[in-house]
Amino acid sequence: MDTAPAATVDDDAIAWFVRLRDEEVSEADRATFAVWREASPSHEQAWREIEAVWGGLDQVAVPKPVPAIVAPAASRSRRLVLRPLAAAAVILLAVTTAVRLTPDGLFADHRTGIGERRVVALPDGSRIELGPASAVDVDFAGARRTVTLVAGEAFFTVARDPTRPFVVSAGQGEIAVLGTAFDVKIGQSEAVSVVVTESKVAVSAAGSGAVGVAAGQEVGYDRNGVSAVRPADLDAAQAWRQDQLVFHDAPLDAVLTELRRYRRGTIQLLGGELGKRRITAVFDARRPDAALETIARNLDLRLLRATDYFVALVAW
Repeated sequence: MDTAPAATVDDDAIAWFVRLRDEEVSEADRATFAVWREASPSHEQAWREIEAVWGGLDQVAVPKPVPAIVAPAASRSRRLVLRPLAAAAVILLAVTTAVRLTPDGLFADHRTGIGERRVVALPDGSRIELGPASAVDVDFAGARRTVTLVAGEAFFTVARDPTRPFVVSAGQGEIAVLGTAFDVKIGQSEAVSVVVTESKVAVSAAGSGAVGVAAGQEVGYDRNGVSAVRPADLDAAQAWRQDQLVFHDAPLDAVLTELRRYRRGTIQLLGGELGKRRITAVFDARRPDAALETIARNLDLRLLRATDYFVALVAW
């Protein structure tokens, strides 16, 4: 019985498509692919679907290959600049994984682009520092001051006003304050993290009662409710404000989700289980490509490129 998730099978099929069009593919690779293809009807179906999509791209002009970058021998084996067919295969990857063309928060009141940070001054004297690829809506018309974090991450410095609570709505919950400073980030699957740097906030989600979070603490929440309160690493949580990205034993999926906010184009991970590998690192947010190369080198992955807009990490 085939129990592998469909998304994992699709990822594996795409990875094989790219690998088999690499000029360095070996007979052993081809034999392993044959075993994979025959192992399950779902593998065969996924492969046929990719071939069908590839056939539909026959009339699409294949981009010119990116010129090879001269690199030290020790790192050259880790990095592959794609030939035309492989470059087209990565374009196929973008098609078959339905790359999102419309950014979240396109019509929000305030938004930032990839790699951009911006400070928004509010009418009450509060300030919002928006991280890259982030967006907020602001509504001060009612009895409370309301800001909705539509996408990304923001650091809030709230002016105190006992008569009008300040409420941040994000994902499946809300953060209520009077006057304080805190960071809110929407991560994978609408999971939200809240880190408090000054005073305290009340966090509620999924119908649960409000949870108090004081300075130096953090919580996370999603559709299942609010997590337990835990100590926060304030330096790591605010590192993005100094163009640094800090990860402590973070899954690769989460790391790549963050890097996508700093790099234009598509970053794909080919292989369903690869996303569970753990990363502990500090990256320069202004150099996302260097971060990808470091990840590939340390996790023994291949970094495939087709133009500046299509990048994939693949297991050897």
